[in-house]
Amino acid sequence: MLREQEFVLHPLKMMFQKSNSTLICADLHIGKSGHFRKHGIAMPGMVNKNNFWNLMVAMDEFKPQRLLVLGDMVHSQENEEWNDFADFLDNYPTVKRVLVRGNHEICDDAVYRNMNFEVLPELVEGPFRFLHEADVNADQNKYQLAGHIHPAIRLTGHGRQSLRVPCFWFGKNVGILPAAGAFTGTHCITPSRGDRIFAIAENEVIEVL
Repeated sequence: MLREQEFVLHPLKMMFQKSNSTLICADLHIGKSGHFRKHGIAMPGMVNKNNFWNLMVAMDEFKPQRLLVLGDMVHSQENEEWNDFADFLDNYPTVKRVLVRGNHEICDDAVYRNMNFEVLPELVEGPFRFLHEADVNADQNKYQLAGHIHPAIRLTGHGRQSLRVPCFWFGKNVGILPAAGAFTGTHCITPSRGDRIFAIAENEVIEVL
């Protein structure tokens, strides 16, 4: 529960807001593998297809009325993978598409509108403020949900073995989603006292703090 509203955390690194039937994700970085190949760096062709597969699983499970992407939906300049993404989303014609701009949305808004996305600098709705990068100096009356930093946590076992896994990170006034993209790095976080951390491991979401 966040601000008395129910969310479902999914191991595919997305979350579903029940009250308004919204599937929320961040940092898909669609087109990143194509961007690397364009610059002569070999990349497996399955990277982008994995993104589509993950979205398909979540869309089919939750059947949302709206898809909300908290920035960095795409990576750098437009390429063929963007067209593939738009074609994939056309399989869900009744789902409204909303994009909160991130630092990788470097094209004019019209480019993303051509993919049938409403484009916003941020979305304020009910008790929440949805944006790409959390604003730590903002008025705390609204709970912020953001992406950008690709949070991860290091889990350690009894035999001193450790595993770094992506996580959802919820503080008092800010929640950070993991990067939903299949080809993204992670950043190990340092939680504060009282924070709640939900790690993603073995296709499960597990609360570890």
